[in-house]
This record gives sequence, C-alpha cells and structure tokens, in this order.
Amino acid sequence: MVFKPDEVKSLRKGQVVNVEIDGKVMLLRRNFCGVYELFSPKNQRHIEYFDNLNFFKIRYANLIMKFPITNIMLQRNEIYALAKKLSKEELLKWFSRFGKLNFEGEKVIDEVEIEYYSWISDYDGAKCEFCIADIDGEYTLNIPKMAS
Repeated sequence: MVFKPDEVKSLRKGQVVNVEIDGKVMLLRRNFCGVYELFSPKNQRHIEYFDNLNFFKIRYANLIMKFPITNIMLQRNEIYALAKKLSKEELLKWFSRFGKLNFEGEKVIDEVEIEYYSWISDYDGAKCEFCIADIDGEYTLNIPKMAS
C-alpha cells in the first residue's frame, strides 16, 4: 500500500511504509532509535532523517506547524518548507519568538530588494545570518549552510 505524506500516521520502531513523493515511491522507516528515515528503495545510501513525523509532514505534506527554532542552519530544510506557507511578516515574527532578530541592512540589486538579518538563538546563543530577497511582492529566504 502506498500512502500520501498527509496519510502517514505514527510508526512503530522498525516499521516501514511506502510513501509517494513527487510521483516517486519512497520508503519511510522509523528506526529503533525513534528517528524517521526517508529513502529510495533503489538507493538506500541517500537517506533523509527526521526527528519526528511532524518534520516529515512539514517538508512533504501540507502541515503548517510552527516548531521551536534552536539553530536555523541545522533546521533550514524545515524552515524553507514552512516559509513557503507563511507571509514574510509572519515568518519574521516567528523568528523573533525564539531569539533576537536584528535587521542588518538592505541592498537593491537589479530591482531585487535584499534584506539582511542576524538571529541569536534563545536556546544556545548561536548566531545565524540569513537574507530575504523580495521580488515583485514575492519573497525568497536564503539561509547559508555554514556560519559566516
């Protein structure tokens, strides 16, 4: 049986289900440590890990759930998925709930307005930087992989 990402319920440890993502059948397994693993049946070396089922559903289903941010560089994939569903103002308000958000400045390049922010986590004091590009009323979030 093949499930849609919205249809997946909690799995027991060791349980595996087939999930259809972008027209491809993938395997979702809960390992014995309680972590969810998503991988292709043809290539089990490339695995995506999710601490809980909600992170999987935020990324691949229609779940809009605001989760606590601890380090945006480590949680960037979940944040990108959530950013597609929120307005820019809602996203910035959400960031400020879990740390100190500072506006660092802005540039305009070829009619693209780029706003630079730094964010300091309330959880561990980690400083992360990101930018938001505003193009004709639509925004794109960019979080670097490594600290600058």
